[in-house]
Amino acid sequence: MSNNHRAIAAVLGASVLLAACGGGGSGDSSVDEGSGLTGSALNASAGAPTGSEGSCSATTDGVNWDALMTEVCPKLSDYNLFADASDPTSGPTRGGVPYDLSTALFSDYTTKYRFVFVPEGQQVGYNASEVLEFPVGTVIAKTFALPENTAMRDGAELVIETRLLIHRTDGWIALPYYWSSESDATLAIAGKRLTDLSTVNNQGQALTFDYAVPKAADCTSCHSIVPDLAGPDDQREQIFLPIGPKARYLNTNFSYPDGTVYNQLQYWAEGELLTGLPGDFNTVEKAPVFDDNTHIPSLSDAELNDAARAYLDINCAHCHRADLTLPADYAGPAGSSGVQLEYNRNYADSPGKFGVCKDPVAGGKEGYPYDVIPGNADESYLLFRVETTDSRHKMPELGRSTVHQEGAQLIRSWIDYLPRASCSPST
Repeated sequence: MSNNHRAIAAVLGASVLLAACGGGGSGDSSVDEGSGLTGSALNASAGAPTGSEGSCSATTDGVNWDALMTEVCPKLSDYNLFADASDPTSGPTRGGVPYDLSTALFSDYTTKYRFVFVPEGQQVGYNASEVLEFPVGTVIAKTFALPENTAMRDGAELVIETRLLIHRTDGWIALPYYWSSESDATLAIAGKRLTDLSTVNNQGQALTFDYAVPKAADCTSCHSIVPDLAGPDDQREQIFLPIGPKARYLNTNFSYPDGTVYNQLQYWAEGELLTGLPGDFNTVEKAPVFDDNTHIPSLSDAELNDAARAYLDINCAHCHRADLTLPADYAGPAGSSGVQLEYNRNYADSPGKFGVCKDPVAGGKEGYPYDVIPGNADESYLLFRVETTDSRHKMPELGRSTVHQEGAQLIRSWIDYLPRASCSPST
């Protein structure tokens, strides 16, 4: 039995897990000389959908592409995404490429194992600011596992769920699979819940909490941008998109299973998986590396600002965004709130967009007069929302049941660092 599955048997039958929609490495973007990358296509021999009706019970030599494109299968193994169907943390079926994000969405201290599968002959398109342009047929798999100790993520952990985002001809679909046994994961469209999970964080704090992820139907709450409808005749619909795999978060080194260390974007491009990467790699936006090991007091002012902006972007801006590089008249579900936290938004141009001296519009709470009060994190509503688990106030609203202590410390330090504003304390 692998470390990834050792803890499962202890909780089966006592609690039910919830699985639903989807959300490290070195910060050095230089190529490691002698990495061994051959430049051959990363998705060579990956196979591709045939256009035929798929079958969940089909025996396939590789990924079950036709089922992925047409069927909602009851078991994760029906899609044949992993060489060992009982281990979704490694060994993707040929054509599957592992990846990581330099700053990741917090999800109750879980470790996330990410893989992308692209049909043979297809390529991912580069996008400077928004999510990469994944072709029809793409599958993004993300497995969530809770470590016993977040300071030792290579140790024992409980594999909880695997979420699939599948790009079908009519758009993206999200399918959640709950690891109901050590051998396979089962479809959990309606969502599930596991009570009294526990871990120890990097500060040595013992944490116990319920693990709760929304129903699959609730994925649109985070994964969609919505139109600003012009009237009853405006028939535009919301657009469902992945969140994490943007160039700025992939612009970091990754240790591949063959032992090579390589910048992910360059690895994808030279492996013919990614097209359109600028020839001048220095022009590619790069978000910082932030994780629970980051020593926040050691960050310079510029590094602190960069890390906080990336954290707010990946954790909040899928909802809190508007304009900029989005399609015309589209915004995130909370884009009209006035708080817009995109990494590519210039803070100096509009501090109010980041909540500075801005009245809360989501009900607020007594004692927190503004979303952000530079120099006064304790009375800033934004920090309160990051630090609370009260469902009326917490942010993000979905995907976490506990407080990210390290992330809260980052946002606290950032608010106290910000230049003084009209609502800042007088002394």
